[in-house]
Amino acid sequence: MPDSSTDPAERPPTRQWRSGLLWRAVGGLIGVYLVALILSTAVRVVQPFELLYGESIVLEQARRIGTDQPLYPSPLDLPLTVTAYPPLYYALVGGLQRVADDSSYAVGRLVSAAAMLGSAVLLAWCVRSLVGRWSAGLLSGGLFLTQNLTVLVWSSAHRVDPLALSLTLGGLALASAGRTRVAALALVLAVLTKQSYLAAPLAVCVLLWPCRRVLLTFVGVFAAGLAVAIGLTVLLVGRWFAWHTIVANANPWDFEYFAAQLGALLQFNALPICLAAGTLALPERPGERLWRAYFFITGVVSLVTVGKIGASSNYWLELSAAVAVLIGVAAARLVSEARLNAPFGPTAFASLVLAALMMSIPAYQATVYQSLALRLVGPTGAIVAQLATVPLAASEPGEVLTDDPGLALMAGKPIQFEFVIFTLLAGQGVWDEGPILDAIQGRRFDLIILSQSIETPPRRLIEARWTETVRQAVQAAYQPAGQHGGYSLYRPTPLGAE
Repeated sequence: MPDSSTDPAERPPTRQWRSGLLWRAVGGLIGVYLVALILSTAVRVVQPFELLYGESIVLEQARRIGTDQPLYPSPLDLPLTVTAYPPLYYALVGGLQRVADDSSYAVGRLVSAAAMLGSAVLLAWCVRSLVGRWSAGLLSGGLFLTQNLTVLVWSSAHRVDPLALSLTLGGLALASAGRTRVAALALVLAVLTKQSYLAAPLAVCVLLWPCRRVLLTFVGVFAAGLAVAIGLTVLLVGRWFAWHTIVANANPWDFEYFAAQLGALLQFNALPICLAAGTLALPERPGERLWRAYFFITGVVSLVTVGKIGASSNYWLELSAAVAVLIGVAAARLVSEARLNAPFGPTAFASLVLAALMMSIPAYQATVYQSLALRLVGPTGAIVAQLATVPLAASEPGEVLTDDPGLALMAGKPIQFEFVIFTLLAGQGVWDEGPILDAIQGRRFDLIILSQSIETPPRRLIEARWTETVRQAVQAAYQPAGQHGGYSLYRPTPLGAE
C-alpha cells in the first residue's frame, strides 16, 4: 500500500526503486514493440495485394470518387457491392489518389497509419493535460499503440476505422479542453467516417450533464451538424445511401461468432481492461469523468456488437484507447499522490502493466517474422495462389465473376458481386437475388473463378459464400473448366444445353 506521507519523495527508497525499475521495463518493452509496429507497417503499406478482408472493396469504392460511377449504387443491378460507410474516408482517399496519381492500396494505408499516429499523439496530450506529466502521456500513447495487436493490424489497413478513431479522439480532446462546440463538429466528421462511432458524443454528454446549458448547446450543434451532413450526402450521392450504410450493414448477431470474437478480445485485453476498470475505484479528479464514461460506453458497445457477423478487432479500437488513457492517468496519480486510497500500489500496478505487455511477446515475434519473410522472401500461401491466377483473369476479354475481390482488383476487373455480404443479405431476406441470378442465367460472365468448388453445398450463414439458389444457377449455366492456383474455374455452357 502507498506510504502515508504526502510527499512521494518520502516513500521508502526501496519501493521507489522497484516501481521505477518496473516502469523502465514497461517503457523498454513498448519501445521494442514500436519497432515491430514500424517494421510491420512499412512492409504492409506497399504491398499490392489485399492483406485484410474488405480492403479491396473499400479501394474499389474510393476509386469511384471523381468518376461517373455512383458511390452508393442501386442494389438492383450489377455491379453489386455494399458501400458500408459514410463518404468522408472515400472522398479523402479518392481525392488523395487523384493528387498522387496512385490508385493502389498505398494511399489509403498511409492515411490509416497517419491517423493511428495522430490518435496516439492526441491520447498523450489528453493525459498530459489531465495529470501534468508527459511521462504519463507517453505511457498512454505507447500503450495504445502496443498493448495488443489491434493497432498493429489496423494501422496499415485500407479501411475507415483509423481515420474515424482519430477524429473521435480529436473531438474528445477538444471537449476535455472546454471547446465543446468545435468538439461536436469533429465528432460529426467521425460519424461521417464510420456511422457507429457514437460512444464519444455520449461520453461528452455525461461530462456536460451538470452544465445543462452547455450540454444542450453541444447536442444541438452535433445534431444539426449531423443532419446537415447527412442531408447534403443524400442530395449528392442519391437515395441508396441509407440502404448501404444502415440496411445492408446490419449483419445478424450469432452466438458462436460472439464467443469466438470475445475470446479474441480477451486474449490480449483482459488484464488491461481489468486494470482500467480498477482505476475507477480511485477518487475522481476534474477531467477524468469524460474518459471514465468513454471507457464504460465503449466497453458495453464492444461487448454487444462483437457478435455481429463480420465484426473484427476493429470493434474494440475505441475501448483500447480508453483503456490506455485510464492506465496512464492511474500510473501518474499513484506516483504523485502518496495518500491516494487505491486498491493497488505503484509497484503492483507497474507489475501488472508489464505483465499485460509481456503476454503479447509471442504474437509480436510472429509478426516480426512474417514481416521480414514478406519483405525478404515474398508472399506465401493463399496470396501466392492469388497472384498466380491474376494473369488468367486479366487476360480474359469478357466479364469475370469471382468471390475473391482482391483477385478481381489486381486483374483490373470490376468487382461484380460481393459474395459474402449479399449472401448474408439474401439469407436475412432484405435483398432479392434476382440481379445476380439473371446475370448468371444469361451467361453474362465469360469466366467464373471461385475459391472453392461450386459443388460444395452452402455452409452455415456465418461461413457461406453463396446461397443454394446461386449454386444451382451456376451449375445450370456453367460447366467446370479445371482449376488454376487452387481456384475452381467455370465457363458458360451453350444456350439450350441445360
